[in-house]
Amino acid sequence: MNDVIEELAVAEKYLTEMLEADRTSDYEGFIKRFEKADLEGFSKGIFLKDTELMREELGVYKNRLYLGSLNGFKDDNHPKSLRFVWRGIYEKNEALIVLGIHERDGLWYVNDNVVSK
Repeated sequence: MNDVIEELAVAEKYLTEMLEADRTSDYEGFIKRFEKADLEGFSKGIFLKDTELMREELGVYKNRLYLGSLNGFKDDNHPKSLRFVWRGIYEKNEALIVLGIHERDGLWYVNDNVVSK
């Protein structure tokens, strides 16, 4: 884990922002760390429906426990890619949270976000 400490700090920051955007149904806040190409087919309507379903199934987000990192899906579109995994604690249930990030030209972007119960 020591070799990804800086990347984990980026992922933690981005995940915190995205969870707040989930809580407030803020589509623009949720997508701000993605590159446009990774958002194809992910509209505001889909986001709002997803957040509503998550609230129904999981309840309110409470906190998380970091579990580890995985190699990301490395391809030409996602250089220097990593995925980070947390145990998400919600009001009604728990879920795995996966956040993928990649670096391009010195900037980190989100390329994957999955919450599965």
